[in-house]
Amino acid sequence: MRTLPAKVQTAVHVATLARKAGRPIPAKVLPILEEAAAPWPAEWLLAPLPGDPIRIVELFAGPGGWSEGIATVLGVAVDAVGIDVSKDACATATAAGHFRICADITTLDPEHYALRHVRGLIVSPPCPCFSPAGKHSGQEQANIDVLCRVIAQTSEAGGFLPGNELDDWCEGCDTCDELGYHDGFAPRSGVTWDELRAQLAPLTDARIGLMAELLFWAFGLQAGGAPLQFIAMEQSSRLPQQILDDIRLELRGGQEEGEWYWSTQGVLEASEFGLASRRERVFFLASRRLSYLPEPAENVRRTTMAQALGWKEGERINTRGVRPLDPATGRPKGGNEFSADKPSNCLTGKARTWKRVSDGLRLTQNEAGTLVGFRASYPWFGSRTSAFQQEADVVPPLMAALVLAQFFGVDGTARAADYLFQLYRMDELTGNAEDFDTAA
Repeated sequence: MRTLPAKVQTAVHVATLARKAGRPIPAKVLPILEEAAAPWPAEWLLAPLPGDPIRIVELFAGPGGWSEGIATVLGVAVDAVGIDVSKDACATATAAGHFRICADITTLDPEHYALRHVRGLIVSPPCPCFSPAGKHSGQEQANIDVLCRVIAQTSEAGGFLPGNELDDWCEGCDTCDELGYHDGFAPRSGVTWDELRAQLAPLTDARIGLMAELLFWAFGLQAGGAPLQFIAMEQSSRLPQQILDDIRLELRGGQEEGEWYWSTQGVLEASEFGLASRRERVFFLASRRLSYLPEPAENVRRTTMAQALGWKEGERINTRGVRPLDPATGRPKGGNEFSADKPSNCLTGKARTWKRVSDGLRLTQNEAGTLVGFRASYPWFGSRTSAFQQEADVVPPLMAALVLAQFFGVDGTARAADYLFQLYRMDELTGNAEDFDTAA
């Protein structure tokens, strides 16, 4: 585990004393802390005080789906820092009140000293390589093999931590002693995170390799001393099962006996939880204790696109402009229209071309944000193309809240219901949406 230079240790000590006394960090030591902590917040060099919110790192944080889920839907105060390479997404999140560092995740060190008090890790790697809308390079076995070979080395690279949380339940048990459950970290293999990243070079699309960052950071944070309590990931529902299985196995130390034994995964479809657009994604959770994924309740109202946007019934959406007619059906080829009297199609970046058939008005970026569960006033930054891509890629705040509520001791179902009621003006809605296909 790393240590700080003497000068920085002194600055940390002075700043800690000031914080304990209820005073701001002295101006004379703040620049020292900022330089040592960069790019992370200077305060993260200090140990949290009793009552401080937990620290969370969000990788590929985007415009704020997870952040809004925690802060706005659940109403939980956390000390979270999000990382994303998109300047527009970072600007959007920052304007909404969420802390962002605009940087390439692969250039950052998961064992940075400022991260040793992080308790939550949230990861949403880019999905085009796995998504039906992409080129499917993430489905190619050669690429899967390269990625999984790297994944298989991560626990040893970080120094796997056996399940010593069992100390809470047993003392000196022969079986635990024999298995080494109470021995702490295993020896590290000596392979660095950058060396593992270099092994991903044969991939035909570098974005596939970003899946490995989940484990680089999970084991890197742990090796740096961070008391991680949970890991949450979201990805395309078409993520190959082999990748998910290997991630789960590696979190168990490769022998299914690790401290991250509790993990779960599943595909959740957003409109089944009340959102006004379809979005099918796989969620993965790992935690120190039993964790679970939410299930849609039978009484959740299916919100239609028209209801969410305050439109009259009978509206239709054109997605591709004028298309030639299919002589067999008399309908445009390519399925370029859908009814707004059900949850909308899954948004992609091309949703910027959607328009209402009755008057030709294009879907606005704020309307698109509402469909995926953001408040109408959310401050989307960048061009129209950029804003729609952010909305297509983002984790819906409602889904983030439902998945994470268990880690904050909050009734996620009740909070989600309240949020939906306000977001879609439920008191103004009557009737139920018709049945629809949930395939995203």
